Amino acid sequence: MADTADGPREHRLRLAPRAYDQVEAGRRTIDVRVATDRTAGIAAGDTIVFHERGGRELDIAVGRVTPYTSFEALLDTEDAGRIDPDATRDDLLGALRAAFPRDREALGVLAVAFDHRPVRPGRRFPVEPSRYLETLPRHTVYAALYLRDAHDRPVLLRSVHGTRPWQFPGGDLDAGEDPLRTARRETREETGLDLGGEAPRLLLTHYLTSGPASRLAKVGFVFDGGRLTADRLRCVRLDPGEHDMWAVHDLAAWRALATPREFARLHAVEQARRGEGPAYLVTHA
Repeated sequence: MADTADGPREHRLRLAPRAYDQVEAGRRTIDVRVATDRTAGIAAGDTIVFHERGGRELDIAVGRVTPYTSFEALLDTEDAGRIDPDATRDDLLGALRAAFPRDREALGVLAVAFDHRPVRPGRRFPVEPSRYLETLPRHTVYAALYLRDAHDRPVLLRSVHGTRPWQFPGGDLDAGEDPLRTARRETREETGLDLGGEAPRLLLTHYLTSGPASRLAKVGFVFDGGRLTADRLRCVRLDPGEHDMWAVHDLAAWRALATPREFARLHAVEQARRGEGPAYLVTHA
């Protein structure tokens, strides 16, 4: 046991592998001991380092220490499921008596309750952060709003770039932005519509793998931009440097207009909006 002159102390206690597994899994939160010179000094606020013969160890914070005159008195008060979640009360009493004979039980019994807060400082990361960052894949991030008319028909914009895809209003993050802020900014820039207000529901997390067309993978977030009235849609003003057309169609019409890749994203978003599909899509290069 290591201690300090003032303040909380640290105690090392050994557990059988079965008991250690229960503590490690967060299922055992009371340890039972007899009052010896080694354990009598354990107090609330101390640290216990549990270890087992296989070399594993973990630290916990002592919440309270309650003394009892016997194991039976302890089990009459404490929750046996916190001491051994896989044993009946009778089995637990028998196991305690087998581990601690009557003469040791007569010294007094301690219920040491603990929680899962870490106490010891964390270990140094095995790789320097700068070197670790060099090993990570590079991604760009985009964000968009899924807009619909009053009849829940999707609103898409036709790009003037590349293969001229049909797109949600949206774009890549600027430095310092979060995805929702990006989606709203890009929508305002591309349509002239300011769609602020309460945070909308995230409908889709989209992962696009890297490939010949792009050496960087991309992560996308598509938010529910809601329904727009006919009057609101008449206020759409496109940025000619980005798009030359916008349209409202049902899914069947969009399937015919869009490429399979474009429609797969649109269909996934609409399924998520209806609660009919997963809110995650992977698009391979």
